[in-house]
Amino acid sequence: MSSRNVNVPGRNTPAQLPSIGPPSPPNATFFESPMITLLAGATKRRFWAHKDALCTVPFFRTCLEASFLDTHTNIIELPEDDPDAVGAMVSFLYSEEYFPRIVRTHGARGLEALPAGQHHSRSVHIHVHALAERYAITGLRDLAFRKIFLIDASELDFLFFLQEVYTVTPPTSKLRYANRMEEYWVLGLHERLKEMRAQYPQELNHFLTTYPEFTQDLIWSLSYAVDCALGTRDATVEQGWGTGNRLS
Repeated sequence: MSSRNVNVPGRNTPAQLPSIGPPSPPNATFFESPMITLLAGATKRRFWAHKDALCTVPFFRTCLEASFLDTHTNIIELPEDDPDAVGAMVSFLYSEEYFPRIVRTHGARGLEALPAGQHHSRSVHIHVHALAERYAITGLRDLAFRKIFLIDASELDFLFFLQEVYTVTPPTSKLRYANRMEEYWVLGLHERLKEMRAQYPQELNHFLTTYPEFTQDLIWSLSYAVDCALGTRDATVEQGWGTGNRLS
């Protein structure tokens, strides 16, 4: 069995990679293929996955099948990726889920309970969402998106959430705009901003100054929502969502 050591200091953008949806259930060939070690983040936290499982993601398939790679160890280094997000990705490739899972209690969807003393945080799901967009794993991206908005947050927590979104995600991220009329932008954001303006004006002004692209995304999203409500949406404009040139 040949071994490969892949160091990935930079990576393709999602627009350059084919997009994949939810993985097929694992089959015997997954477990017959070699084990690959993933070293995630600056701490080089270790995760293991079968080669055939990783190869369902085009980016990793390219890494593992490239003929020019060194043949020493079955290691892929991901120094820029959040370790918890890499762990979530590995879990998703095998089970189409990651912890904490979405459960239904008394007819309502929510996240399963965490161990005593721990609290649900949107941060890990933001990082999972960013990783899924980076590697074009659309099923994982959509799952992380749903989990983000199953977590209640105060106005100040929501402001911290926005700051992390604009720190972690690329300009084309689904978290930054509403190409499908997401509740995040259209229904809830106006009330959130009103409360933040009343309770945390300095923090809100600092955020708007630091991330001026938020104002651009907000204007674009609201205009899109109005067009949808009036039935005047332009199909050519809709096709341009996520291109990174939303105001051009």
